[in-house]
Amino acid sequence: MLPLDILRKEFPATTNAIYMDVANQGLISRSTLASIESHLNNRLHGLNDEGSMLEHVERTRARFAQFINSAHDEIAITKNASEGINIVANAVDWRPGDNVVLCPKLEHANNILPWLQIKHRHNVELRFIEPDNGSIPSDAIVKAIDSHTRVVALATVTMVPGFRTVMEQISEACRHYGAFLLADATQSVGILHTDVNRLGVDGLAVSTVKGLMGLYGSGFLYCRKEWADRLSPAYLARFSVDFGNAPESAPVPSSVKLRSGAPRFDIGHYNFPGMLAAYASMGQLLDIGTEAIDRSVTSLAKRMATGLLDIGLPVCGGPPGAHTGSIVAVGNSSDLVEGRPVDARIRSLHEHFTKNRVVVSIRRGMLRFSLHLYNATDEVDRVINLAKSWSK
Repeated sequence: MLPLDILRKEFPATTNAIYMDVANQGLISRSTLASIESHLNNRLHGLNDEGSMLEHVERTRARFAQFINSAHDEIAITKNASEGINIVANAVDWRPGDNVVLCPKLEHANNILPWLQIKHRHNVELRFIEPDNGSIPSDAIVKAIDSHTRVVALATVTMVPGFRTVMEQISEACRHYGAFLLADATQSVGILHTDVNRLGVDGLAVSTVKGLMGLYGSGFLYCRKEWADRLSPAYLARFSVDFGNAPESAPVPSSVKLRSGAPRFDIGHYNFPGMLAAYASMGQLLDIGTEAIDRSVTSLAKRMATGLLDIGLPVCGGPPGAHTGSIVAVGNSSDLVEGRPVDARIRSLHEHFTKNRVVVSIRRGMLRFSLHLYNATDEVDRVINLAKSWSK
């Protein structure tokens, strides 16, 4: 195992600032940069080995499958989590009377807009669930699911306040009624240990730019094979269909066979730099182990939440507990739900951290600290001391 303190040296950005904004954009490592530079250098000199690059895409697909404990043919290559969500939304054979269950006040816009479009296109009912003190309420979600529920859409960890979603009950209800459980895992994969079988999800969408420490414009969609084989993609391209051993330039027959499993959702050509970056960064994450990373960031988040509470700051969720993952949010949870303007004290605290080279974000009226493997105890203590100096 590569110790965390050694791996942190792979991230030069941490020498210039305390970076606690992975929920916005993760840092990339020196090794990830090197993997991209090699590819771009080949392009610079006109070296184009498309065959080897396609093989690398398949290795990256297989590595992500290993990362979340799935089969390689349950992974589609996407450009971001939004595309993954839209792929599923538009592959379902919607029927009159169907419904979708979600908790929109705690979801990113990109896990709301596709369902609004489905509602208007197919006259589908959207069952909106209210948050419970900043959490997605599992009990209420379960109560809303019935025999007409086709999809339950939720975040494994919310964008803000960043609580973990309790999935077990929801998964059981979806299996009972035959509903598709679709998770937006952008704020958890790569940071918190993720096992799709343990979560019980049917689909999981993620971009590589946050916890996976990769680039914008690349992502993955996990789709359980039993579901993938009966879903119909809204779009088709060369890599969506099974042409056997025929070359890419071969004539297209009058009828085509979809690829087995999730690769049928691959659209167009691949973002090779994005796949190279993801392969390299996932390799580093696997060297540490996702369970070890989970323990590290959760421990740091709990330390931070406790320290900020001790100086009187309103940490959403109160004392750390089972809801705590890698994100700590400071502010009034009612601002989160009601969408009021950002409180002046939150803005002032954000400015104080910025002046002292602490990178954090304001989201939905709350100051959000989001941690990854490159954060350390001394950084958390430094942030708590800066908050103390501000409060005085």
